[in-house]
Amino acid sequence: MCARELPELDAVRREHQAAARFVAVSLEPDEKEVRDAADRMGLEMQIAFAEGEVLGPLGVNQVPSVAFIDSEGVVVAAASGERSRSFLEKRVRELAATAPARAP
Repeated sequence: MCARELPELDAVRREHQAAARFVAVSLEPDEKEVRDAADRMGLEMQIAFAEGEVLGPLGVNQVPSVAFIDSEGVVVAAASGERSRSFLEKRVRELAATAPARAP
């Protein structure tokens, strides 16, 4: 995800947090810079920092991208390029509807 999309992704995360978990992955090596920017934007989502190759295994080939990973750690969908909030919401709803029920 790019910085422009993070507020949209965070809004989708808040709306669908009961059905899915969200993690932003940063390729930026300066963790402090990323965390400061996230704080300035008011983001509450978890941020992970990539160490090494992550795009290929996630099924994407550019930044920004989004990967949808099931509870078993399998990439079930991915999209490269900037995506709208409506795309993200639609995809989360579709994947949540087909996912097996999570145990409490």
